[in-house]
Amino acid sequence: MVSRKAFASAMKQLLDAGFRFTVIGGTVVALFAGLKDLGPDVDVLAESPSPLEQEQAYAKLAESRSWDYGQTWLGTPRLTLLAEGEEVPVEFYDNIYDFYVPERFIREARRVDVEGVRVKVIGVEEYLVLKGRAGREEDEEALKQIGELVKRGKLKVDPEKVRELTKEFEEEKIIIRRLSGYGII
Repeated sequence: MVSRKAFASAMKQLLDAGFRFTVIGGTVVALFAGLKDLGPDVDVLAESPSPLEQEQAYAKLAESRSWDYGQTWLGTPRLTLLAEGEEVPVEFYDNIYDFYVPERFIREARRVDVEGVRVKVIGVEEYLVLKGRAGREEDEEALKQIGELVKRGKLKVDPEKVRELTKEFEEEKIIIRRLSGYGII
């Protein structure tokens, strides 16, 4: 599990190395819910360098810092950084195959301060739409846990914004049904 301090340190190391990205994974929910444990890894949509066209930049950075270098389930780079005495796995994604993050989600992402490091992060509503669209077993489990956070008042979600954001996908009705089923909207 990644602590807030290790997350901030890892993100700073990547930013200082010239990498640009937006946090898109479960870390989003943990950050906005104020959780100390940010999850097992950090999923980001890479902006620069391109994980598809410049994969060697990721391997080179990993080698220069003695970080572990591997690949995600989509074959894009996965780095395990050392930060604050912790291993912080960071998975770099791009819009390929069925993996798609609308440009609007990235354009409207905001910078949040985590332990003094400003990191670009999509909103909770955007994350929920992406999870609702994916619909894999692990996504359904995550939605169930998020539903509990919403019910307990630990996480605020704007249902109208979620409904509007689902229009970015053809599966709009499926996404809404999934999110409604877990009490999120």
